[in-house]
Amino acid sequence: MRSSLVRARAAALGVCAIVCGAAAPAWAQAQGTGGLSDKSVGTIMNYAWQILPNKFTTPTGKVIEVDKKKREQAIIPVEDARDVIRVGYNSAQAQVCEMWEEQSANFDTLMRRENAKKKWTDQQLLYITTLHRMTIHTVAGKIRVVEKEGELHVFLEPIEPSKAACPDDKRKKVAEAIETYVKLDGGASTASTTTGSTPPKGGQQPTAVSAPTKDQKKK
Repeated sequence: MRSSLVRARAAALGVCAIVCGAAAPAWAQAQGTGGLSDKSVGTIMNYAWQILPNKFTTPTGKVIEVDKKKREQAIIPVEDARDVIRVGYNSAQAQVCEMWEEQSANFDTLMRRENAKKKWTDQQLLYITTLHRMTIHTVAGKIRVVEKEGELHVFLEPIEPSKAACPDDKRKKVAEAIETYVKLDGGASTASTTTGSTPPKGGQQPTAVSAPTKDQKKK
């Protein structure tokens, strides 16, 4: 179990090492430094896979089913995942600072762009939203990973906003980074029409989500 917790902390530090920081927008810094290592990206991708639901119903009533025995049908390439993680970092900063409009704009822009590529299946788009969410929790240090009887279980814990961690200069940098990202292609942000999933606000996250049990996998 300890090794899993160490990997979770290492993944969080890996994200921060690349995109924390200075005056330039986080996504630009990440691109300039070559991005996260494949190992760090892979760790976060694996955690996102563990919490990806077997079935998801969008607000429009569309049902998306995921075959958890066929990972390759839902997972996206590492380079695409790295881009999602970069965006998720700013969403995490916005959530901690209770900048809900900015966070929603950041996520909506991500999903609009991914939809516009017209290369992802519904399952992959659902995975992208899950990877974005996992990045938020990883950056905030609000995940718990446990290995039990060969099964990997990932628990998402509530993210508590922190005014102390959000001085005005930080809020300004987060807002500017997100605004720059949203305006890159000149479009206004719109919600995803494929999954209908937006980042949950402060107290709305589920407190624990785990990988399917062995019995569930057999169904």
